[in-house]
Amino acid sequence: MADKRKIIMDVDTGSDDAVALMMAMLDPRIDLLGVTTVNGNLEVKLTTENTLRMVEFMGRQDSVKVYRGADLPLVSTLLPNTEQSMHPIPMREEKVPAGLHHATHIPTPSFTIKEQPESAAVWLIKTLLASEDGEITLVPVGPLTNIAIAMRADPRIIPKIREIIIMGGGTEGNITPCAEYNVWVDPEAMEIVLQSGCPITLCSLDSTHAGYLTKQDAEEIRAIGTPKAAMAADLILKYGAGGDLSHEGAEVQRIPIHDALAVCSVVYPQVLKVKECNCHTDISKGFGYGQTMMDRREGQYEPHNCRFGVGADRELFRSWIIDLLTADRDSSR
Repeated sequence: MADKRKIIMDVDTGSDDAVALMMAMLDPRIDLLGVTTVNGNLEVKLTTENTLRMVEFMGRQDSVKVYRGADLPLVSTLLPNTEQSMHPIPMREEKVPAGLHHATHIPTPSFTIKEQPESAAVWLIKTLLASEDGEITLVPVGPLTNIAIAMRADPRIIPKIREIIIMGGGTEGNITPCAEYNVWVDPEAMEIVLQSGCPITLCSLDSTHAGYLTKQDAEEIRAIGTPKAAMAADLILKYGAGGDLSHEGAEVQRIPIHDALAVCSVVYPQVLKVKECNCHTDISKGFGYGQTMMDRREGQYEPHNCRFGVGADRELFRSWIIDLLTADRDSSR
């Protein structure tokens, strides 16, 4: 396809990142140029290994290379007594809690490929500088550390970026009352990216909680009958087993596969219901640290800097996953 959308994914691969990677590699409208990894859901050693496992599982090891990125946030762990520095998930494998939503090791049958020697930020800068202006879309679905480092190291990459589709933020939080996890891990990185001047879409918790999947959806995916479909179903159910993510009073358990929705919006922007607004990240170290603050006021003095996701088309998202896995099955017959 001549009109493929060129993207780079930046991931902290646990369960929902793995589904997002699968869909990006299956969708014929997406040209996945490479994947960078970051500390987030798990320590970067594990997020890198899980990413390599998924690339090999999908048979894309020759065309999709993986670059290890930042092992710590920019600022939030510099002081020893911050919540981020004491948080168990990003630090060491042995501290990962048993009830974690994310698979510490994606259960693929083999794992032989290696990460690339260049660091994520170096490769991002080199790749973007070599591209045409507005040619490449970035899809970061973990903390924004790698993107912020690259922007600060070489601001010439900023006009090269077509759009940044971020899974992050929300009008409410999931790690604190105010802060969504990806932003909370590295709020300063998020603020650097938000104020970069790039076109930005936030696939927020408001969107991902509206664009949920269910256990019934997972079983419908499994019934497609391929190893890839079985893997996707297992990852969805693994994420759902980490805890009931339903809204109060919901009749079914809602499993928001956050990162895959961000990838879906690359090819179906209409899957997200968005509000144009100005957005900042709270970096004040107070109770709101890591909060994404959407300015809804009329006549605000700061210009809009993002499209903030406030909802999603659940049926379109669900159908996209099922259709891609079904088409992959049918093409292999």
